[in-house]
Amino acid sequence: MPADSAVRERFSTDFCVNAGLNLAAAGCDKVVHKTRGLWIVGGVRVLSSQLRRVNCFKSPYSAVPAALACLGLAAAQSIAPDEMHARTVPYVPPSPVTLRTQVDLVEVPVVVRDGQRRTVAGLTRDDFEIYDSGKKQAITAFSVQSFTPRGDAGGATPAAPTDAAEPKGQPRPRFVALCFDDLHLDAAALEPAKVAAERFVKTSLAPGDSVVVVTTARSNSSEFTGDVPKLVEQIAKVTPAPQADTNDRYMCPYIRPYEAYQIATHMDPGNQVLQAKLAECRVCSHQPCPESQITGMAEMIWGHTLLQSKNTLHVIGDVVNAMANLPGQRVILLTSAGFLTGTRETDLDLLMDKALHAQVVINTLDARGLSYVPSRATQGVSLLSDAMAALAAGTGGAFYHNNNDLAAGFRELGMVPETIYVLGFGPSDVVADGRFHSLKVRLPAGKPYSLQARLGYTAPSANAAAPVSPLSRLDSEVMASDTITDLPVWFTWEQWAGPPGITMIAHLDVNRLRFDAGQDRRTQKLTIVAVLLDSRGSFVTGKRSELELNFTEATFAQLAKTGYTAAMTLPAPAGTYSVRAVAQDALEGKLAAAGGTVQIK
Repeated sequence: MPADSAVRERFSTDFCVNAGLNLAAAGCDKVVHKTRGLWIVGGVRVLSSQLRRVNCFKSPYSAVPAALACLGLAAAQSIAPDEMHARTVPYVPPSPVTLRTQVDLVEVPVVVRDGQRRTVAGLTRDDFEIYDSGKKQAITAFSVQSFTPRGDAGGATPAAPTDAAEPKGQPRPRFVALCFDDLHLDAAALEPAKVAAERFVKTSLAPGDSVVVVTTARSNSSEFTGDVPKLVEQIAKVTPAPQADTNDRYMCPYIRPYEAYQIATHMDPGNQVLQAKLAECRVCSHQPCPESQITGMAEMIWGHTLLQSKNTLHVIGDVVNAMANLPGQRVILLTSAGFLTGTRETDLDLLMDKALHAQVVINTLDARGLSYVPSRATQGVSLLSDAMAALAAGTGGAFYHNNNDLAAGFRELGMVPETIYVLGFGPSDVVADGRFHSLKVRLPAGKPYSLQARLGYTAPSANAAAPVSPLSRLDSEVMASDTITDLPVWFTWEQWAGPPGITMIAHLDVNRLRFDAGQDRRTQKLTIVAVLLDSRGSFVTGKRSELELNFTEATFAQLAKTGYTAAMTLPAPAGTYSVRAVAQDALEGKLAAAGGTVQIK
């Protein structure tokens, strides 16, 4: 049973193949379904150690990482895939503060760096100016978040001391996706990047950080976790994707991707590149080459290059989609040797727009560092970096390049900055038009610092749903302490083998649960929430799962006899905790809720 948070969204089973479960070894024959972190078993619980890992394959155009596309195991041993849909996400209790459709406060985290890229501490509210769509706004809230990485006594560059101490903000949870563009990384560039990434996860993660390792070419079974040894293991498994014959440097003549782009798209002024390749072909083949041979090779190479770039952008887009609703800061750290977008600028623009609206920052790291480039290839090599630079600049991220210290790059791009200033303002004259508002943060003249800040926010829509002030009954019961038995569900808690955590097991009496019958199907939707609270009753961690049931009569008859069991594991350090589980059905709104105390060893 995985014991960590994950991006949890059930995708089409077309992305998954049967894991080949050894049911005899598992000691059961009624495995129903698994989605990330959620095992559903007909009458029997199964330990993860008794199940083999799922294998996945990629679509022809998008090698979606398993953490995002193949988010679970569609074993379909007893229930067909169309009979159940599960979605599990991290859960954070909503604030009891009244919700309103207008924007009352926009928070803008800001990182200030000096000329050596070190964070600058000691600034105050008066040092900043913020502009909303060009209009200066009054900063009504200001806080400072500080972080000291493991094994590092500091790192921030202090500015002039201030007389008044500013309030210290509590950092939000962070989700970091380490995305290795193995489609565009050869072994020479990838190995140093992996070493730097391993050092990063070992020394630079903050408490509560969750990290996932994904690649652009291969689908690996992976999920967000704070388990450092597991992350190191996943990073070690990243390898360069096999290269097609179009990248054979012994090809006669050798045509670089950018040269292929120039020839294939007729962006070759005076046919200079074409003529050069004709001359090279004459030398390496010892005979004249027809022009059609060169143009045909160029079109093939450019088509392959464009497909790989499109694949990379699609995978990053899938990561953005999957991270969009995670409860905290969301960062993608893309490590690549660069890729050409050519005629795909629109795809790049759409990706940046998607990331902006999802508030996902994309930081990019050029794994090539500093290297010798032949003069004729300089322009093409430079253009390889353009897409990475654009992704970073267009999403409020940073682009680390022209530097062989990749470990420093991972620290700068992936680590919580030692000092973060959180500016807040109440926007004036904001029209409820649902449009994106650009933001600009400035320091007064004379301060030679660079800024990294949120680029904007989306105004509410005039057609937004009416405000909802009270919490839902389910959310209210999550933080309550009474026992409710209106729904035929009861809960037990167990500690399973693996990283520290506790597993909530929900037992459902299908025979007593009301279903909506129609067209030979019985349908129902259940929401299950499990949370851990500390000794003071403060929230520690939680998960929420939504089960959409669409049983055939045969399946219903089977489960009416065996029962239905679901389990979710909540990772947490060793200690004593209060636990709470709540389940609610969609047809009648009935609840089941129970709590208790557990000891995690």
